[in-house]
Amino acid sequence: MQLSKAQYKQSVKSQLVKPESIQGCYDLTLSAWRPDLKLGEDAVFITPPQRIELFAEKGTKGWESEGYIARAAPGVKPSVHRGAYWLPKSSQDIEIVWTTGFSGLTMDLRIDAIGLRGKAKSFWDFPRKQQTADVVAHKVDCERR
Repeated sequence: MQLSKAQYKQSVKSQLVKPESIQGCYDLTLSAWRPDLKLGEDAVFITPPQRIELFAEKGTKGWESEGYIARAAPGVKPSVHRGAYWLPKSSQDIEIVWTTGFSGLTMDLRIDAIGLRGKAKSFWDFPRKQQTADVVAHKVDCERR
């Protein structure tokens, strides 16, 4: 039996992480970036907020419209990024993007017992070696601090 295009899209969508299972707040811990490029003041462009909140609602403005809303958690100083969003990639994987429009980072994360775990990668709008860092995101209450 051959699936129609709409049936195929629905089948793929049903195999993705459910946004409701991901929504909430997470404390982020990133390892040192590799290679260490001694970015100095530019390090701010690849530094996400220390605590983030992922929403189960689609974004409607700017880069948020690329996926589901991601923001600094309540009470946490926002990063320099003008946009952030997250996308389900499989039944166990998501991607979170933090961007200024020119530079930022992506985090490819897998659901595990403590929250999310994976790798971050830097991106720039000019030739600069890509860096990677390990990411651990512990799920926490979204209380204001």
